[in-house]
Amino acid sequence: MKWVFMFALMAVLLIAGAWVAPVLMRDPGLVVIGIGAWEIEMPLIAWVVAILLSWLVFSVLLGVMRWPGRAMAKRKQSRSRQQLEDGFLALTEGEWDQAEQLFAQSLTYQKSTAGLLGAARAAQGRSDPEARDAWLAKANARFGRKHFITQFASARLALEEGRIDQAIEVLEKLHLKKPKHMGVLRSLLGAYQDSGRWQQLRELTPALKRAGMLDQQKAEALSQLAAERELAHCDDYSALRETWKSLRGRQRKDKSLVLTYARRAAALGHYDHAGRLLGELLDHGLDAEVLATYRISDETHRARRIVDCEQRIQRDPEHAELLETLGLLYLDDRQYEKAQRLLEQALKKRASAEIYTALGRLMDRQGDAEASARYYRNALQFQAKKDQRLLDKPSQG
Repeated sequence: MKWVFMFALMAVLLIAGAWVAPVLMRDPGLVVIGIGAWEIEMPLIAWVVAILLSWLVFSVLLGVMRWPGRAMAKRKQSRSRQQLEDGFLALTEGEWDQAEQLFAQSLTYQKSTAGLLGAARAAQGRSDPEARDAWLAKANARFGRKHFITQFASARLALEEGRIDQAIEVLEKLHLKKPKHMGVLRSLLGAYQDSGRWQQLRELTPALKRAGMLDQQKAEALSQLAAERELAHCDDYSALRETWKSLRGRQRKDKSLVLTYARRAAALGHYDHAGRLLGELLDHGLDAEVLATYRISDETHRARRIVDCEQRIQRDPEHAELLETLGLLYLDDRQYEKAQRLLEQALKKRASAEIYTALGRLMDRQGDAEASARYYRNALQFQAKKDQRLLDKPSQG
């Protein structure tokens, strides 16, 4: 760049000289310099040439004087870069002590964020948190883009050590600064999954989609997975209801989410709202999985579900899963004759270990030990044959 400037300056001077030369040929002018009793007279063009020659000689002498220092600085810079490269190679091989030493040597001449962060990683590798934090503090003193990178690197180091909460705190701040930063988004995604922060993961999904990390289908799948995990891990019913209300309208109609919500509500001893949601699903089709969840209730709500299933079975009296569900509800409600009749009808249409087991319980409650034992044996034999079929099933290659 410097030589380009000098050539440009020379070109300008030559052009100016060519333009002024004809004028000076007609009237060369005169320069008079007085020093005490001395006077020096010379033509203007000679004075200009003398000035230019003096400047050129001074520049050459100055360059010659500065050359040793520049050569030494260039050599040190080259050695610093080589030490930095060797440090990263040692870091890759897990040679933590050697890597930190090389980074430290590189930094004695040329400060660099990469060297400081490499030294911090090496210090963490040899389990020295004090040295790691000292290197990070030095790197964090550089603001702007390098400050962002340093913060991100510190979060990554925290994740490697399992300090997930600390890493998430830093990553969330960085996400606010750069919402589409791929590295921050990936790290947040993994941190939320590892720490079980399903609500935050669900709320992060739109940002992942906007950044181009997920397409529409994968974004919806991730959001649904997070919602299922979030519902399944609610500790009390009020939190469960709040989580349910926070879901999108389409999610609240999804079968898997409704089932997850209903099962968790039942585990927490609440059946009313979940029962209505399951009933809405059954209105669209008698799904076996929905029916299996629908029959889980307490004494207060069981009667209402029995009435509902009785009405449904009038419209579809041959549905095996519905017969089984109503039979199990009758069994739990101690209506043994109705339970036996419906379970035997269901067994004829679709044998299962669950129905055999239910009939065994029913016979046991009625005091028929022989029939109970027979049903239990059938249940075990049926399950054994089912397991064998699964083992014998050829794998999909």
